Amino acid sequence: MEAKTKQNLIVTVVGVSLFAALMNFSAVLGFAGKIVNLILPVIAGGILALFINVPMNGIEKRLKRVCKNAKKPPSDKLIHVLSFILTLICVALVLVLVLTLLIPEIIRSSQSLYAQIEASIPRWIAYLNSDNAHMGLLEDWLADIDWEQILQSVSDGIDAIVVNVAGALSSTVSVVVTAAFALIIAIYISLGKERLCRHARKLVCAYLKPIHAENILRFCRLFRKSFANFLTGQCSEAVILGTLMFIAFSLFKLPYGSLVGVLTAICAIIPYVGAFISCSVSVFLVLLIDPMLAIRCLIVYLAVQFIENQFIYPRVVGSSVGLPPLYTLIAAMIGGKLFGIIGIIFFIPLAAVVIELVKQDAARRTSSRENPVM
Repeated sequence: MEAKTKQNLIVTVVGVSLFAALMNFSAVLGFAGKIVNLILPVIAGGILALFINVPMNGIEKRLKRVCKNAKKPPSDKLIHVLSFILTLICVALVLVLVLTLLIPEIIRSSQSLYAQIEASIPRWIAYLNSDNAHMGLLEDWLADIDWEQILQSVSDGIDAIVVNVAGALSSTVSVVVTAAFALIIAIYISLGKERLCRHARKLVCAYLKPIHAENILRFCRLFRKSFANFLTGQCSEAVILGTLMFIAFSLFKLPYGSLVGVLTAICAIIPYVGAFISCSVSVFLVLLIDPMLAIRCLIVYLAVQFIENQFIYPRVVGSSVGLPPLYTLIAAMIGGKLFGIIGIIFFIPLAAVVIELVKQDAARRTSSRENPVM
């Protein structure tokens, strides 16, 4: 009787709290936003550590395999630290490679555009000095302009620009500080992940019922494995797409083939979206050389991207996480609609985990029905 009274009391408290939250929904959302902003560096650091952990585990396994037959093998802690340092070095080398390819090409394209404009200035001046130029129409158009109104609009625009610049600077400082704290937290999480996992496991087992604790731990294990397979498949797909872009640009005689291939491979780490980011950069670079080539570049890029999205990506990434192509597309679409790029990245392995748990539960229920306990 006492247990039933306690259960009724809990249900009543939860119901009243939920009703009060719904009646003050805007205040609850504002409070939730403040909490999210407060712990944002921790969330960002945890996500960054999750990404770092995948290549770090691969490097750590290979280091242990190499050092296994040594006379005096290094400690697990030393191998762990070395794998983290090697992971950061690999990421830095990739960034340096991209910047080394990108910056000189942008400078060269800008110089080419400047040279074309400088060569065209004498022709423009000669046209304006010729009899063919309709200067009368230009003078009439200038006479009808309300210069006072234009100056007032410019003044108002300058005030708005100053306010926006101040806000942008404040936001930039906030983003930089958050990113710095997130990086530090990611380093601590990556270097102390075993201890953190051990503490989290103890807390889950201590405060939850055994069956609930086992379900949560099993979900975490499946998600970690699925996310590692997803990121590995995503990197493989990025390399494939970058290679296809390089081949396509070479076949259609488009400039910047090697740069576009590397840039596409880097941006394609973001599913379905990253390639379009590299597409805009590639079209802009080609546009600086020849507008007609830019149109051809856009057509070629979108064609390759369509083929990759429809036929290659679902099979490469979907097979790596154990998802059929249709489920991969649906998971990426739902995640992108709800949480943007982060949703696309995490919903594919999350969907794989949910489907795997449903399969296991369905198999267990079917087995219990076929073999009932007598």
